[in-house]
Amino acid sequence: MSAFNDTRPDEGREGGGLEERSPRMEERSRPADDFVVNYFNYFTEVEEHFARRRGKHLLLSTLDWAMIETWKDMGIPLHVVLRAVDRVFDAYEARPRTRRINSILYCQQEVMACFQEYQHARIGAREESDGAPPSPPPFSREMVLEYLERSRTDLRRLAEACGEPELAPLREAIPRVIGRLDALLEDVRAAQEVDFETLERELGRLEKILYDALLQGLPEERVAEVRAEGERQLKEYRKRMNDELYQQTLRNYVAKRLREQYGLPRLSLFYL
Repeated sequence: MSAFNDTRPDEGREGGGLEERSPRMEERSRPADDFVVNYFNYFTEVEEHFARRRGKHLLLSTLDWAMIETWKDMGIPLHVVLRAVDRVFDAYEARPRTRRINSILYCQQEVMACFQEYQHARIGAREESDGAPPSPPPFSREMVLEYLERSRTDLRRLAEACGEPELAPLREAIPRVIGRLDALLEDVRAAQEVDFETLERELGRLEKILYDALLQGLPEERVAEVRAEGERQLKEYRKRMNDELYQQTLRNYVAKRLREQYGLPRLSLFYL
């Protein structure tokens, strides 16, 4: 049976003085109606909203993207992040500085504060929302098929380019992942309705297979070099982040940099 036949469809407020109030990641809940589960334009929406409030477009750095991915991994809904960005810029505009807000990390403490408020407001709300109508599909079937086919093509090209001995584990893993993408394509074509959450979980599993294979072959000193680079960039923000948030962001930074350097594509629907 296809996996997709399911029919479910201040300093202060500006990033300086707030105490870190992050809940432990393993203890957080992820209600089914959260945008972070069902709405996949997470990165684009955060980037565009940040640029609108800043008033001038700014390309986000690898560290910024690592921070956004940490919020996504923690299950922080998109609308909570956008609310926090608004609060930071509202406070900044009420008391302008000569120094502009040039990084999404400036908002990280306010995001955690807004997330805590959101969690408190949701206590007991899950039962009330059980009868709510399902959210509309985030993408059309055609968009998903095109994305999966493009990902498969990217992986074939990568396999041809993986000539270095250190990339042997990755070269061996790629055909297995391509085979699974072939099966997913058939599932999506045949399904009455695409179960996006199941598809996303499977794509995340395939991403992990590829990344773990990349790490398996790389020299430890190469990974350590990228990690040290991330530590240097996070140094300014380290004292305002609890250890769990810091370590997750650092891991995301390392993974993003290594994926970029070795041309490893993302498969998650968040990158569609």
